[in-house]
Amino acid sequence: MSETDSIELQKPRLQTWELIYRGTWPNEYVQLLKKRNDEESKPFVDVFGSFSNLYSQLEQYRGKIKKLDYENMIRQEEIKSIANDPGKQFTDSEKRILALQEENISLIRQSEGNQRELLKMTQKVKELAKKEILIMNLEQKCYKVEQENDILKDELTTLQLMYRKSEDENKKLKGENNQMLEKILLQKKEEVDIINLKNETMKMIRDHQMFYELENARKEETSPDQSVSSMSRHRMYSGPSIIPANVVNKVDAHTSEIYSLAFSYQGTIFATGGADKTIKLWRTSNMPNIDPLSTLTGCNAGVMSIDIDERDQYLIGGSNDAAVRIWQITGGQIRATLMGHDNKILTVKFYGHSQRAVSGSHDRTLRLWDVRTSKNMRTIFARSSCNDLAVLSETGTNIVSGHFDKRLRFWDERQDTSSHEMLMDGRITSIDLSFCGKYLACSCKDTSAIKFIDLKLNQAIATFTADGLRIGEQTRCSFSPDGQYIAVGSSDGSIYVWNTRTLKREDVPRVHTSAVPAIRWHPFGQTFVSLEKSKRFYVWSNTEV
Repeated sequence: MSETDSIELQKPRLQTWELIYRGTWPNEYVQLLKKRNDEESKPFVDVFGSFSNLYSQLEQYRGKIKKLDYENMIRQEEIKSIANDPGKQFTDSEKRILALQEENISLIRQSEGNQRELLKMTQKVKELAKKEILIMNLEQKCYKVEQENDILKDELTTLQLMYRKSEDENKKLKGENNQMLEKILLQKKEEVDIINLKNETMKMIRDHQMFYELENARKEETSPDQSVSSMSRHRMYSGPSIIPANVVNKVDAHTSEIYSLAFSYQGTIFATGGADKTIKLWRTSNMPNIDPLSTLTGCNAGVMSIDIDERDQYLIGGSNDAAVRIWQITGGQIRATLMGHDNKILTVKFYGHSQRAVSGSHDRTLRLWDVRTSKNMRTIFARSSCNDLAVLSETGTNIVSGHFDKRLRFWDERQDTSSHEMLMDGRITSIDLSFCGKYLACSCKDTSAIKFIDLKLNQAIATFTADGLRIGEQTRCSFSPDGQYIAVGSSDGSIYVWNTRTLKREDVPRVHTSAVPAIRWHPFGQTFVSLEKSKRFYVWSNTEV
């Protein structure tokens, strides 16, 4: 290998250091690279030294070969001259020539060995050059990785600061939450104390009233013809019902959906309950005008079912907060809060001359309540979600319930099991008892049909359905006061009415724009009120507006 080849091999290294000394890289990385270069090149210092020594020896041998070639040429000339002179003795010259030839052969062999060594050293130098290039590439990658690592460290520091800040805010919010919970619990306790105090006060008032009533009863004589049942005294039959054809009033009653509707026994007021957690009372004395009477509050969720006692003094409501509440209609105060159900209340009814109440819940139980003491008298496991109830006798011994599992169940309040059951075609959304107590109407969701049931025969004697009728989850059907008609609302806003005597459908104009969850006739049978799920109700009559 010539000096030129050696210099060419060393050029990349020189260029690299030239870039370094020009200040292209930061000084700290230059120092690191110098240190690394010293460490990497240290094992090869001896190799480069040996290579230099061999190269020097090779040059010396080349000089000797040239010298020997020159001497050989001289000897050849001498041989030629001796050959021209045959008389000369050249035995000594021949010996010398042979010796020089042997020496020349030895030097040639030695030169070949040196050339092989030189080739090996050249190969090693090339490998070292490749490794040096590889090292430079790795150093560049390492530099990039260090830069990315610095960026990640900065991001990690920022995230740690944000995490600490979030932890501090979380601790602060937890502290505020605990304070709010303590305040809420304290407020709930105060509300319970207030309700208990009201209940105790009402009980004392009722006890005094009962005492005075007993005293007055002792002084007065009661004639036999005055012993009329509470039911007949407060809800007398007032002639045949009609199907009103005109909407005479419509009122935006609630701020959200309306679920329930109930008339008082005397028909002077009716109540609506909705998803806005309130019950609205409305006066009907100026029909078709409807005047707002009062708003009953206290529920923590939507009101699904309401009922008014036979004396029009109290209203009972069941809501989605799993509580049953009883309000005084005059004044609007909560008389009692009945707790015990584990899920939303879907139906409530007064019975036993309004001294008792029954509630049905999504938790698959019926609960019987003593209204006077606010105690749970009995809990009945009904095996399915109870969607509606009806009381078959004023004493309350017979109760019928409609369920999600398509069954009507008949109960004696003194027993924990049903006396018998009736299987319907679909999930039962509502039931209603006729005024005479002989018939039951049952709405079924799956088949969108109304079952007309004869309780004496204990079977359905007719099934009412129609094209377009769609019964929803909260749809409630109802009898007219004389039992001649059954009405139900549809999810498409239509109202369907059937005559129970002719078993034919009657025509009712469509005015609603959304689902109709409930319809109730006025106790006198000349008007009815229909609910529209979107916040309003309609008053119907045959009177022209």
